[in-house]
Amino acid sequence: MARYQPRDKFYWRARDRGLPSRAAFKLDELLARHRLIRPGARVIDLGCAPGGWLAVLADAVGPAGRVVGIDLAAVRIAAPNVIALAGDLRDAAIQAEAIARLGGPADLVTSDLSPKLSGIAERDQARGAELLIAALDFARVALRPGGAMVAKAFMGGAFDEIVAAFGPAFARVEPTRTRASRPGSAELYLLATGHRARPG
Repeated sequence: MARYQPRDKFYWRARDRGLPSRAAFKLDELLARHRLIRPGARVIDLGCAPGGWLAVLADAVGPAGRVVGIDLAAVRIAAPNVIALAGDLRDAAIQAEAIARLGGPADLVTSDLSPKLSGIAERDQARGAELLIAALDFARVALRPGGAMVAKAFMGGAFDEIVAAFGPAFARVEPTRTRASRPGSAELYLLATGHRARPG
């Protein structure tokens, strides 16, 4: 069984590149593997603190693109093509501001949302599922037809139900893991592509 090393190669790579956490490499890997966005794309990043995913996305979309992040915590980032909003993604006003600041429908919505863990597995899984469904509901409003979503999820009792909830919204939903995830972690990512716009 693999033993978790808190300061493994991903920790040191993040430190060398000035990134706030190893999580940046998870998204970096997913973007490279699946070619989810091109330069000039518009992206919304949910649960964007401490800013690692914002930095990766800023590079990926380039100066002609735009990235808008949402998190309960304030995030500072120097990239000129990134805006970080402090607020709850379930707040209609924050949703409207994020979409307005993006300047058009999103090509990609990313979500690294995670609840504050209580240590009670069933409660933590339920809260995580609630956040994931909230992220999905927001993505359905923000994404262009054919757009994509990458969302963190955890294996648990409600996992199959969560995957099923993505089905009506996307043509393809694929659970996937990343090399940068900690050994033994229940964490994985849902890669959803081919967004189906709601009728009407």
